Amino acid sequence: MKQRLSGKYLTLLIALQEGPMDLLKDLAKRVGNSPTTVSKDLKWLSGEHPSQKTRFFRVVPDLNEGALGLVTVDVFLEIRNLSNIRIIEKFCDDHPYTKYRARCFGYHSGLFVQFRVPKGTESFLKSLFSGLKKQDIVVDYTVLSTTGVEPIFSTSLLKHWNSSSFTWDFDWNGWSKKKVKSTPDSDKLIDSVVHILTSREISILTQLSYGARRKQIEIIRALEKDSVSYTSQDFSRSLALLNDQFIKNYMIFLDPEAFNLYSNVLLTAKCTNTFVDDLASRLKTHPIPFRSTLRVNGDEFLWFLRLPPNHLSSVFTYLLANVEELDTSLLDYQTSVAYGVWSGAFNDNQRGWIESRKFIVDDPLSSINDK
Repeated sequence: MKQRLSGKYLTLLIALQEGPMDLLKDLAKRVGNSPTTVSKDLKWLSGEHPSQKTRFFRVVPDLNEGALGLVTVDVFLEIRNLSNIRIIEKFCDDHPYTKYRARCFGYHSGLFVQFRVPKGTESFLKSLFSGLKKQDIVVDYTVLSTTGVEPIFSTSLLKHWNSSSFTWDFDWNGWSKKKVKSTPDSDKLIDSVVHILTSREISILTQLSYGARRKQIEIIRALEKDSVSYTSQDFSRSLALLNDQFIKNYMIFLDPEAFNLYSNVLLTAKCTNTFVDDLASRLKTHPIPFRSTLRVNGDEFLWFLRLPPNHLSSVFTYLLANVEELDTSLLDYQTSVAYGVWSGAFNDNQRGWIESRKFIVDDPLSSINDK
C-alpha cells in the first residue's frame, strides 16, 4: 500500500510525537523549517485546510490514573464472527469505562480491550465478560495479569528516521547488547485525589482527549456545546490543576492513514523475571525509536509495538532467544478507538466515580438485549 503522506509531513508527525505540546519554534528547529511553515503544515495535518479534511493526528493526555482513582484492565475477548465483533465494538463505545479497543488476529482473535475502571471494581469486569459469554457474543475471554501496572512508553525518534527513503536505521541486535542501568520496577502507586475534582473538570479531560493542542477558546466553546460553561480565567486555573496533578504527559494518537506502512503487534510472553527486568530497564535506558507500550508483572509481559514490517523479524529473534512462551496477535489499527474519561461516570455528590455493579455490569449487559 502506498504511503499517503509525504516525507515532510511524516517527519513533522515524528517530531510531534517526541514533543506533543512543543512550541512551534521548537518543532521548527527539529524539522528544519520555519515556524510559519510548521504552523501551516500542522493545520493541514489537523484537517483544517480547505484542500483536505482528514485529521491525521490528535494530541491526547496521558492520565495519572492513580491520582484519578482509576486502574486499567487488559483483556482479550475471543470472538469468532464479524457480526459479534461489531456488537462488542458498539458495546465498548457505550460502556462508561472503556479506554481502548482494537480488533486482533492471531493467537487471540476478536478484540483487545482496555477498561479504565474505579479502583476496587476490577472484579466486576469478570462478571461483565462472563455475561457476554453466556449470551454467546464472546467465545471466551482472557484477563491479563497486567492490571494496574504502570506502562513503559517509547515513541518515534526523529534521529533514526530517513525522510527520503522512508526507512529507519535502528539496529536491534546492537540495542539488545547495550548495557542497561537498573531501574525501579514501576512508578510508585499514588493515592487518589479525585475528590478535589467535579464533573466540570472531568469534562475538560474529556475534551482534551479530542485534541489537546487546540486553542483554549476552541475547547471552551466545545464545552459550552455540552452545557459546561467556563470563563477564560476559570478554564486556565482548572487546566493548570489538571496538568499538575492528573496528567502525566501528552501523547499522539495517529490516524491509520498517517503511517499505513507500519505493523501493529501485541505480544504476550512468559519468561524469567531476570529477562523481564532487563527488558523494562533496557526500554527505559535505551528507548527504541518506535511507538510501544510495555507492561510487566512478575514473569509476564504485554508489549504493544507499532513498527515497519521489516523490523518484526529482529524483534522475534531477540524475544524467542529469551522467552519461554510467546503469543503474537496483530492489531487492526484502522478499526481501533481510544476513549477519554467520561464526565457522566462521575458523581459530584460523592466526589468520585460511580462504582456500582449496576452501572458497570448490569446496565451495559441489558443494553445489548434491548437492541
